[in-house]
Amino acid sequence: MTLVESQYFALLRAALWGSPVAIDEVIDWKTVMKIAEYHGNNGLLSDVAVRMTGDNKPAPQMLAKMQTTLRNGLFYQLRQRQILVSAVQLLREHGIEPVLLKGFGLALLYPNPSLRQFGDIDLFVGLDKFHEACTLLRTLPGGYNWGEEIDIGRHYNIEFGHCPMEVHRLSADIDDPKTLAVYEPIEHDGLEENPCRSDVDGFEITVPSNEFQVFFTFFHAWKHFLTTGVGWRQVSDVTMALHVHHGQLDLDKLRRWIDAMHLMKPWQAFGWLMVNTLGLPQDEMPFYTPRSKRTAQKLCRRIMATGNFNRRGGLKAPSKKHRLLHKMHALLTIFKDFFYRARVFPGAAFREMKASLRFALSKRKNNKKNE
Repeated sequence: MTLVESQYFALLRAALWGSPVAIDEVIDWKTVMKIAEYHGNNGLLSDVAVRMTGDNKPAPQMLAKMQTTLRNGLFYQLRQRQILVSAVQLLREHGIEPVLLKGFGLALLYPNPSLRQFGDIDLFVGLDKFHEACTLLRTLPGGYNWGEEIDIGRHYNIEFGHCPMEVHRLSADIDDPKTLAVYEPIEHDGLEENPCRSDVDGFEITVPSNEFQVFFTFFHAWKHFLTTGVGWRQVSDVTMALHVHHGQLDLDKLRRWIDAMHLMKPWQAFGWLMVNTLGLPQDEMPFYTPRSKRTAQKLCRRIMATGNFNRRGGLKAPSKKHRLLHKMHALLTIFKDFFYRARVFPGAAFREMKASLRFALSKRKNNKKNE
């Protein structure tokens, strides 16, 4: 780990836990904030920086930029809350109870929610109410969709100005039928059988069960690692979920879910990083083992190399008009992804490659039937 990376993690730990900044050297703010932006937590580090005193505080020009970041984060959170409340009220009037997933719900776990970088508003409504919910939400003032039909994909996109919303029939994109068959009962347990309630500035919203929020937040980070690249924002989300729900989790259920999805080794590697890099107390990390250190260090290097939504070296897909080239691209992507994963998790890489090939073959068979 380089000196500037050590400074980045020291500042991130200070942001997560409200602890003093333990850095003796001169902080390379320009490089540190580039890393923070790459990993989706520049709001957290900006908040630490503007409250620092002494010679190690940023230059006035950078401080002004950080203050703008903080102000924009607060305004965006208020705008998202307004849209969220309107959407939930509308759905409830028609007998639909949505469950808040991911971004906005995870921000509530942080001491200051506006510091967590926001993306979409994700609402899970399930299969039965999906079409009705999408139709209703399209009537909200200022909303427009991106042109796709409601029944295409696992979620439906609606844009409210610069605030996107995803309406989910399923909480996760899982193409492999075998994996989906294992995941669906977990989803049903956490989102439909045992959801919880959370307060959003005086407005009560339905959120996942504590176990599902922890599991799904990790699984979402894992999916990022497998596809578009995972950043420290996602790892911080898992860290805060574990911290907030410590002592409230059914650990037997959580272990069953992790084992059923064959994710214990990745869970423990991410866990090692959360304890030893982000400062999560060890007793708050279920199933922690120091034996994961070597794998975790490889994972850390991959996280630093890719970042949040910024996986490097992607293969540009050719036009679908060139069917042979398009199929070759899909095959190359499967094997490229395999080697990318295998550097850290060989067993998981083989399972994912088998699932990808199985999905590709089943899709080909279905296409032949439809021709």
